[in-house]
Amino acid sequence: MRTDRLSFLLVIAFSISAYAQHSESWPHPAGSKENLGISINSQYTETKPVISADGNTLYFCRQNHPKNVRGKQDQQDIYYSEHVEGKWSEATNIGWPLNDQHPNGISSVSPDGNSVLLINEYISGGYMKPGVSISHRTGNKWSFPEKLVIENFYNFSPYVDYFLSADNKVLLMSIQRRDGYGDQDLYVSFYHHEKWQEPINLGLVVNTAGADFAPFLAADGKTLYFASEGHRGFGGSDIFYSKRLDDSWSNWSKPINLGSAVNSKTWDAYYSISAKGDYAYFVSSNKQNGSKDIYRIQLPDQLRPDPVVLVKGKVLNANTNEPILASVVLKDDKTPFTHGVARSDPESGTFKIIVPKGGAYNFQAEIDGYLALSKSISLSETNRYTELKQDLYVVPLTEGQKIPLNNIFFVRSQAELLPQSYQELDQLVAIMKRHATIKIELGGHTDNLGQASLNLDLSLRRVDAVKQYLVANGIEGSRLSTKGYGDTQPVARNDRELDRRRNRRVEFTILSL
Repeated sequence: MRTDRLSFLLVIAFSISAYAQHSESWPHPAGSKENLGISINSQYTETKPVISADGNTLYFCRQNHPKNVRGKQDQQDIYYSEHVEGKWSEATNIGWPLNDQHPNGISSVSPDGNSVLLINEYISGGYMKPGVSISHRTGNKWSFPEKLVIENFYNFSPYVDYFLSADNKVLLMSIQRRDGYGDQDLYVSFYHHEKWQEPINLGLVVNTAGADFAPFLAADGKTLYFASEGHRGFGGSDIFYSKRLDDSWSNWSKPINLGSAVNSKTWDAYYSISAKGDYAYFVSSNKQNGSKDIYRIQLPDQLRPDPVVLVKGKVLNANTNEPILASVVLKDDKTPFTHGVARSDPESGTFKIIVPKGGAYNFQAEIDGYLALSKSISLSETNRYTELKQDLYVVPLTEGQKIPLNNIFFVRSQAELLPQSYQELDQLVAIMKRHATIKIELGGHTDNLGQASLNLDLSLRRVDAVKQYLVANGIEGSRLSTKGYGDTQPVARNDRELDRRRNRRVEFTILSL
């Protein structure tokens, strides 16, 4: 009986025998798997491990444990443990509202660690229905889980698993539907127009007539790990991986069994990796401290997902340096495409966001009543996992406030805007449309190289070009004034190119709200 995929039972359940399919073998042995010990594992069943992006917090479930909300009568509760100075802390019950008298489980954790995806729909008053919910953290407290609405969602299986991608735009699930191939199949739903679309089957390369479940999509957005009772393996359930070959989500490489270093002759599932990809965490029924325990295994470089960059920082009020609750949005440097969204903690302002390798990006914190000071990052030469620290600042919209536009670029010594300026200007357009009475002055500044009169003229022509862009995008010209300051108001010395670059800038000042 697959108690490890326990969720609130649906009315209908199907029982379909597994159909064994051939799959390739793990090409290289991994390290030796390590039982995480008595701080995490007990004589009871531990399952569903989910490691945080930074690798420092492990969430998991305990079944019928004496410290569950209702003690041994409580089928499944969520616990967590912190990795401190090389050791895992004693597991702690995460408590209400994530744990109640019903079976509870975390399916995935956002890269910032401030949101968790949960099995089931939580209903006030202690009730629960089949579905999926999300909860956000403020300090050490979790919000009451909010239901995620998925178009035409249904599931004939009494079991269900979910996984939310690092960019918060893709929802994987293991469910049984009319267009499936037998037992649970892996499906994908995309977030589009403020809602989750109807689930799409990942296809026969991944799915079998047996149960295919416990999906985990690595931070690279391409490498899929999952458990299967249908693909041929060593035991009742084995862990496999497959690579997404294009953007269709139906074209996958042939699943590869992770081999005997991970899979046993009994039951193995629920594979989870940090953003770094150095360790994998999973469940095995190869008994040691209990009926099912949580293990980890170190992965060599060649077996890790594609490298990513984990950007860590705080969202702060630029005037007071106080932390701010905001959405941190990562966008492509040249297109409007959003690569990810994070949520800062309102008490500390901390955030974490995963950035794909090989591109150039802008990211900024967005919150009503403030203007974001965006930052640029280029990862074209990144070829291994990296962690970067970058704080983000927001400026309150108040009269007299002067705000720099950090990502406005011109042809050298000309007043022609470069395309990579458009995202920053589009944000200003959106703010001015949202605050329909705001009036601003656009101020242009240069370094001190060349004649002062020419610098003054260039600074004015550049802010005029900015004004033309804003007007072309629906902002009334009467709300915009321009002034060129040339080299008369430097913000840094002019003896180094790095400082001269800071002096070549466009700012705007709020004249009235």
